[in-house]
Amino acid sequence: MSKAGILIVEDSFIVSYHLQKTLENEGYKVLTHVDTGEKGLEFLKTNKADLVLMDVMLNGEMDGIEAATIIKKKYDIPVVYITALSDKDTVFRAKITEPYGFLTKPFEDREICTTIEMAIYKHDIELRLKQSEDKYFSTVRSISDAVVTINGDFQITYMNPSAESVTGWVLGDALGLTIEKVLQLKDADTEQFNVNPVQCSLKSSRMNSMPDGLILRSRDNYLKPIGEGSMSPIIDKSGRFSGMVLVFKDISEKLAHDRLVKELDTQRLAGLLQGQERERSRIAKDLHDGLGQMLNAIKMHVNFIVKDKPGANDLNKLIDEAIIESVRISENLLPSKLKDFDLATCIRSLCKQLSISTHSRIYFQSLGRSTELEQSQKINFYRIAQEGINNAIKHANANTINVLLDEESHRIQLSIEDDGRGMNLNTVWYDHHAHHGLVNMRERIEIMGGKLTMESDPNRGTLIVAEAPLLHVKPHEQIIGSAKS
Repeated sequence: MSKAGILIVEDSFIVSYHLQKTLENEGYKVLTHVDTGEKGLEFLKTNKADLVLMDVMLNGEMDGIEAATIIKKKYDIPVVYITALSDKDTVFRAKITEPYGFLTKPFEDREICTTIEMAIYKHDIELRLKQSEDKYFSTVRSISDAVVTINGDFQITYMNPSAESVTGWVLGDALGLTIEKVLQLKDADTEQFNVNPVQCSLKSSRMNSMPDGLILRSRDNYLKPIGEGSMSPIIDKSGRFSGMVLVFKDISEKLAHDRLVKELDTQRLAGLLQGQERERSRIAKDLHDGLGQMLNAIKMHVNFIVKDKPGANDLNKLIDEAIIESVRISENLLPSKLKDFDLATCIRSLCKQLSISTHSRIYFQSLGRSTELEQSQKINFYRIAQEGINNAIKHANANTINVLLDEESHRIQLSIEDDGRGMNLNTVWYDHHAHHGLVNMRERIEIMGGKLTMESDPNRGTLIVAEAPLLHVKPHEQIIGSAKS
């Protein structure tokens, strides 16, 4: 295996010749030897050297230190100085160029080889380290996530291009600034700025995660939601904390996509529920206009067909019960009162009807002032009340149910509280009947832009609260009649 190629820059022919013979005897390749710094630089323009032996005092206009400075900057070739001078000024000038060794005249052959071997080894290690660092920083620079590193004093030490893009800060301006200066964060819920993610991490059980719901104010005053963040401590060789790496994303596009998906889902649910209500309306109309009329016609002809009066009376009673049942089913499918009366009156009537039919104690109270609602919102709240009360009766075995409707100028709140056996909210979704009812209520409240809250305890029963912003009645949905509850 051949050894390194060496350029000798020495104005003494005897020293140059001695160096060449010594190096060649050790297997090194002496590329050439020149007597000025200018000639050495000219040679390196077209030739590659692994190391330069540079005399400090040279012929020509530049000395060895000036030539070594240019070689380091342009070619990154290790330089070993040859000098007979040891004054402080010369040594200081030479040290600034970061040489890989010194050979002080006169020198021994063994010293020459040892110094060169150490210089080449040191340069090889530095080159590998630089390649490793370049590979690491190339990777960090190329990833789409924002990466910020801070030191033990929480000052910025690095930002990749993605972090520069999100924060609006360039690395040169951010270096040395504290994390709060560059990452100006706001809590989306409290609207408060000066959120320190490091302090939040120390207080949280998720030590390696940034808090959720953060909004970053960039250097140019744009607000950007960030998320999917992590924080990892940097530990030095002694096991001491020396900084942190913060990784996060600008999730503006993700949130916009999620909002669009949710809006589409809401529209789809609204369409499904409207289709259900139209189908209920059709079936209710068929029951009322079809089956109901047929039963009435049958009743009218019973007396003419059946000669036995007691028998006719018995048939009339059965037909009356069938008519009442068809009316009940029709009313349950689409209460006619929803078209004519306000929401409070409709729910009061529902509570009274269910109380009679199930022998349960159902109490209704209305607060606020009855408001003209959009018809779809009135139907949704009515169905939520219907579902909640039926669940309390059928699944919770409740004896007493309290229903409260609170109508304000900007929102509607419906509360259903029972004294039943309660339910495990973690497993109730596996109960098919209860699951279907809860999903139905949740879907109806979500398409109105509201929220459904549930609390349950085996000893106290269940509380369901449905709340949504008020949707005022459209011009073509004016309430025909109104009854104050």
